[in-house]
Amino acid sequence: MTAFSPSDLPSTVNTLEKLLVWAATVAQHLYPTDQILEAPGVDEYVAVSAPWYLTATGSPQWRCISRQSILLSPNWQRGEAGIWEFAQPFGSLTIPPEFKD
Repeated sequence: MTAFSPSDLPSTVNTLEKLLVWAATVAQHLYPTDQILEAPGVDEYVAVSAPWYLTATGSPQWRCISRQSILLSPNWQRGEAGIWEFAQPFGSLTIPPEFKD
């Protein structure tokens, strides 16, 4: 797995929303070309995160849209721990300094 320590988080990441955007951005940076076959003929990237300018609402706005496809070990459904405990690694790269404080 990609090693992580709470000290890796920038001090400004202090809400769940910021943590989600930070983690998705790091994953995409580390694994930008890794893909997984999710359905016959459907390859998807394991991590995608990008800002999008949405204009469908009354006032257009920027939103960060992220998606991850994370393999879970087969026994995740037993409920013995939180689902995150069964997440399998994308790889073993190191979080670059520019994503840390």
